[in-house]
Amino acid sequence: MRSRAWPYTLASVLVMLVLWGGATWGGLVSPLFLPSPDQVWSGALDLAQSGYNGVSLAEDILISLTRVLVGFGSGAILGTLLGLAMGSWRRFSDIVQPYIEFLRPLPQLGYLVLLIVWFGIGETSKIMLLFLTALPVTAIAARDGVLSVPEHRLQAARMLGASPRQIFLHVILPSALPEIFIGMRLAIGLVYATLIAAEILAGSDGIGWLVFNAGQFLRADYVFVGVLIIGLMGIIFDRGLVLTERRIVHWAGR
Repeated sequence: MRSRAWPYTLASVLVMLVLWGGATWGGLVSPLFLPSPDQVWSGALDLAQSGYNGVSLAEDILISLTRVLVGFGSGAILGTLLGLAMGSWRRFSDIVQPYIEFLRPLPQLGYLVLLIVWFGIGETSKIMLLFLTALPVTAIAARDGVLSVPEHRLQAARMLGASPRQIFLHVILPSALPEIFIGMRLAIGLVYATLIAAEILAGSDGIGWLVFNAGQFLRADYVFVGVLIIGLMGIIFDRGLVLTERRIVHWAGR
């Protein structure tokens, strides 16, 4: 069914391009606020060939990508392990959960200043910010995944003589994986949005900083190129997790 959806998606994109071009080429909107499609294309070629502020476009993309992967990866791994332990051992959950619940509702940029004071304005503070953004979301998802395992599955495994280790590896963990991946998708969205904001507020490179700095110099074409790159990178991250989930948790929903 999904293979039949692409004509509608393509038609939607074409309509949007026509409306965009009509508004800009027809003089309805000033290029200062909304550059035309050909101006954005020229800006993209210019950035690809010359970079921005002495840094190539590929470097800015790689810098942002590395920050996301390191911050999200470390936070998601530790958060998932903590969540599995919280769901499996009540005493451990009583000890750790207050800190996880404290971090979860905090606005991420609210403690960016504190991280800069502790670690400086370099990479460490940004990665720690992304780490702390991913950790509570994935921890709560993994914990809820363990707690939502149907009791009859656990009883059936015990009746068959499975050890606690076998129950965890072959019953609890597979049953919790759908919730774990939902948490990871939520976390990557938060991490990615936090990264762009952190690069704007405390950065000198990366795609977020490029968009902010270009906006200060009224380079709307560069800003639109940066926004398009940010959006495409976000889609790639999310689809990558979806495809990984389908491969690993192929039984989900069946």
